Amino acid sequence: MRWFASKLLVLLSLASLVWGNTESFFLKVPKDFPIRPADQKDGQFTTVISLEHSNNAKITYEAEIGRRRLEFIELQHLQVDETYQVKICWSALDPISIGEMDWFIVPHSTSFEGTVSEGARIFIQFAVTNDSYPPMEAGTVVPINVSVINCKLGIPVDLYGVIIYIAIIVASVAFLSKKINLCGMIRR
Repeated sequence: MRWFASKLLVLLSLASLVWGNTESFFLKVPKDFPIRPADQKDGQFTTVISLEHSNNAKITYEAEIGRRRLEFIELQHLQVDETYQVKICWSALDPISIGEMDWFIVPHSTSFEGTVSEGARIFIQFAVTNDSYPPMEAGTVVPINVSVINCKLGIPVDLYGVIIYIAIIVASVAFLSKKINLCGMIRR
């Protein structure tokens, strides 16, 4: 048992050194954000994530190394006074860094990146930088998954299934341990 505990302690201490290829942040849509009328056409922005009739959405964005300093994605059909988690993920095979993540509102009738919309728009931004040696060639395309997930009760809705699964497992083990001596079975 001591051997197992010492190995577990070493594993947990090494786990803090692992860097994941996921960056995330939260955004809260302001209470006074103007809702886009149903008959108004969506903007002409090239990269859009729409949450129409959904609590989460994901796109695969193809970022070109060295093409531009910041990448922009428009978020559509967000609910007023709701919180959303934005996750940006990429493969470990692509040695890049994601930084300067933020969100902002472009007011109505304001030009942004060559597009204009009659309604206010919400955008996320992030910078993709080369983080390899030797550096990747300029123009290399790197796929990046960008997800937007609605948060209810402070928890992203995509985690509800995992929480229910863990609760069922814990309840099952608790029930079985009352009926069967699990500790005695494990020791044998």
